[in-house]
Amino acid sequence: MDRAAAYFNRALVDLSRRFGVERGELSDDDIVALVRASERCADPFREANAELAGLPVRVAEGKWFWRLTAGASVWLDEVERMFPQGSRDPRYRLAIVYACGNAREPAAFQGLDSPSSVEKAVKAYCKGLAATAEEIDAALETVFRLRSRVRRADRDESLQAASDWAALAARLETQTGIAADEWMWRRSGAYMTRCYHDLHTFARAYSAAMGRSSEPMRDELDEALEALQLVKAAIAKRVKAAKTNKPANQKTN
Repeated sequence: MDRAAAYFNRALVDLSRRFGVERGELSDDDIVALVRASERCADPFREANAELAGLPVRVAEGKWFWRLTAGASVWLDEVERMFPQGSRDPRYRLAIVYACGNAREPAAFQGLDSPSSVEKAVKAYCKGLAATAEEIDAALETVFRLRSRVRRADRDESLQAASDWAALAARLETQTGIAADEWMWRRSGAYMTRCYHDLHTFARAYSAAMGRSSEPMRDELDEALEALQLVKAAIAKRVKAAKTNKPANQKTN
């Protein structure tokens, strides 16, 4: 039995023993949710490892979008200031397409320091993309939906530091030994902030181990197990509501 199946079967047992919900009471959607949550528990670091490896998103034959690197993000910030309407300018959306397609190619951004040069390069790239608007939108949505495991409540310090990408890259270089240029152009901005956050989380946990107060460390497995518990609780709530013929969100007096 593989790990995902083991988590799934344990979830079924827990639902029966703790919530009184039997297998036959589960809907198709319940089964799908349990399977996905179990698969996440079985391989909780899959998304983090994919981000570390820098896996791109296919947009068309031979064309791929990357998560924005810090260098590409800096360029987009400059482009936004070039256009009168900023991010609302239709050309800015095309610039995002260009940035995602060339995020790991520093040379692709050289000399693009005026509205005319940006527009010329972006149009040429999009013309050779050979993808429909729907395919481009789907790829962009996937790129920007890719999960970062930095919890929202914990990101303030990281994102504040990331407002100056060069300083953050230099800081990571001193703390990890990985060159700043590698951080700027070969890792996504989200991965940079996550690493910065993790270094400080580790430092806080180390301080706690040495007797100083700190926040406990959490990793993907903690979050995956928590997500599985939430799925089971939601299923139990739905089944209970169905048994009493009340919508799950209906308030009782």
